[in-house]
Amino acid sequence: MLYYKDDAVEVICRTCNAPRFKPNSRKQHRPKKDVSYSRLFYLPIIPRLQRLYASMSSAGHMRWHKEKIVKSDVLSHPSDAEAWKYFDRVYTSFAAEPCNIRLRLCTDGFTPYSQTTTPYSCWPVILTPYNLPLEMCMTTPFMFLTLIIPGPHNPK
Repeated sequence: MLYYKDDAVEVICRTCNAPRFKPNSRKQHRPKKDVSYSRLFYLPIIPRLQRLYASMSSAGHMRWHKEKIVKSDVLSHPSDAEAWKYFDRVYTSFAAEPCNIRLRLCTDGFTPYSQTTTPYSCWPVILTPYNLPLEMCMTTPFMFLTLIIPGPHNPK
């Protein structure tokens, strides 16, 4: 697992070795709290995906993409698409196990305040499992908010 409990005390990024905090240029009696260059709120996805397999009502549906009845020449689910079939041909060991999860990543930024105030944006990142039937995977209970990227600018 790539989650470290001591991340709060890290001063340098573990990946790129860049400083995590902006230098404090003010000389005051009380030192100001360090301000990070960027923030990211992570909501773990693994426990939520495990609950899909633990629940009797959704565990059977998590294999639907393998067990469904295929209609010829009709694209009714992403598993009918040529890209899905190509992925299955290239990664045969992944495709052989019907319980492996295929996720869709979706993000779109918005401005929570009016355009005239201080510029600020919020970028939610949503994951949806494509193992489920189409009428389930496109509903709110199965869309998992995993990241929130706040800040004055969009993530690049």
